[in-house]
Amino acid sequence: MHTIAEIENAIVEELRSREPRFKICGSLAQFLLKEIEDATLLFPAAFVAYEQGSYEHRMNGVQDRTMLFNVFVMTRNARGDEAARHGHGDENGVYGLLEAVRVALSGRDCGLRIDPLLPKIERAIDGDRNLSIYGISFETRCRFAL
Repeated sequence: MHTIAEIENAIVEELRSREPRFKICGSLAQFLLKEIEDATLLFPAAFVAYEQGSYEHRMNGVQDRTMLFNVFVMTRNARGDEAARHGHGDENGVYGLLEAVRVALSGRDCGLRIDPLLPKIERAIDGDRNLSIYGISFETRCRFAL
């Protein structure tokens, strides 16, 4: 049915169209973490990456692939870690952006023949005094005929 790259790109486009607060939104494969950390003016940012898939096999040659895609949300705030996580005034914090991603993608099929995206796990990824990186995973499934 759809390739991993097609689904990843469709998720990126869905997120771009539904959440305009991100100054950059793309596939994580396009960027190196060091480049992301150095690109202060590009925050807040969101990056999508495929994590894993599992298969179920049917006797009639059909395969169902359950897939997990991660969205990494990043923001930087010179006021410190708490401001980066919570936000400050009209500045976005990573927690609010994480919630915005959940709302933007939950139940969406991104225009493809896939099961609607369902949020599974949120977690802290990395950070420092001024940078916060969190992730949210979404599960979907598609069917292949051999």
